[in-house]
Amino acid sequence: MKPELLMPGGSIEKINMAFRFGADAVYAGVPFFSLRARENEISMEDLRTAIHQARSNNKKIYLTANIFARNLKLKPFREQVAQWAQLQPDALIMSDPGLIDCVREAHPELPIHLSVQANCMNAMAVKFWQKIGVTRVILSRELRLTEIREIKQQVPDMELEAFVHGSICIAYSGRCLMSHYMSHRDANQGVCDNSCRYPYKVYGSKPVEGEELYLQDLRDPSQLYPMEEDEHGTYIMNSKDLCLIEHLKELKDAGVCSFKVEGRTKSVFYAAMIARIYRQAIDDMEAGLPLNPELLKDLDILAHRGYHKGFLMGQPSHEAQNYQEENRSVKSPFCGLVTGEKNSLYSFDVKGRIQVGDELDVFSPQGRQQVFVEKLFDSYENEKDKLHPGSGIGYLKVAGKLDPDSLLCRRKNLV
Repeated sequence: MKPELLMPGGSIEKINMAFRFGADAVYAGVPFFSLRARENEISMEDLRTAIHQARSNNKKIYLTANIFARNLKLKPFREQVAQWAQLQPDALIMSDPGLIDCVREAHPELPIHLSVQANCMNAMAVKFWQKIGVTRVILSRELRLTEIREIKQQVPDMELEAFVHGSICIAYSGRCLMSHYMSHRDANQGVCDNSCRYPYKVYGSKPVEGEELYLQDLRDPSQLYPMEEDEHGTYIMNSKDLCLIEHLKELKDAGVCSFKVEGRTKSVFYAAMIARIYRQAIDDMEAGLPLNPELLKDLDILAHRGYHKGFLMGQPSHEAQNYQEENRSVKSPFCGLVTGEKNSLYSFDVKGRIQVGDELDVFSPQGRQQVFVEKLFDSYENEKDKLHPGSGIGYLKVAGKLDPDSLLCRRKNLV
């Protein structure tokens, strides 16, 4: 069976774009019960719309409710899950054993997928969750390929899902207290501030008597954190991003049925491009074709912290950590999303700087092409030499046909 491509859906627009560019399924969640409460634009009405559209196109929607709840959330959770049950999602993604038990008692018809937050790392744990009704386990990111294979051999009738792409937390499968300590935002309640991914300076002086070294949080220079490390002063806690596109066949052969991508808070561009890239990689794999090296180049178009393979192929070395600020990310060349056609001009939502004469790579669900920007117009249809993000809807003239939802990228920035 062909593995599922499971993409993040942080908004109705991202859900639609992920589906348009090749996702088989999307996971989404409403704030308060999801570990992406910040920047989560999903409402109950959005979920209703998304589930209806997914059903119409033979796609799937999984609802994420993977918080570890405090007592005050038990009553509203029971009320909320009753509304979710009416929507008939394809599954709920959950972590908290108590909340899972609530769902199993009140709505046994709802399939439950065990979130990666539950840190499921061995076959006995998989068997335990199977006994209480979980139908799929999202495996811990810390597992090696050999361990995944052993789990599937010992529990062959359990569906296994694994992350193949996206940001990596320095904590054990995301069970982190750093954000709570630094910003009073509890990551396990959905409001992580990504403290580990921000820059810090390391000082060797003694601002506090008895302290040899401390970190200065550049978001708040007055905030000092004592430390014992004495090397690599920039992004010392920041892992490179996970990228397993070269190992999809091995994961499938090990028993993984769903390839999951992290990134509900990331951009529409990210949702569409990653879906497109991994869709082609999966289809080529199923056809017995080797990985197209152009896909690796396309991955570098997206902002990232450098790529590595996590724990899949063995213990990661120091190279998995991103110490150098200059390697932190690449500047995105994304400059617009095509929205329609009017009087031989293409309307587009301006997402980045674009100017007359730019050579563009155009990515659509149908393929890829190159065009030149011949003319540009602002939202009032006044001709312009360039447009900048925040301009709203612009218009451009190119030689060639552009499909709706096409992504416009400045080619001079591409690898």
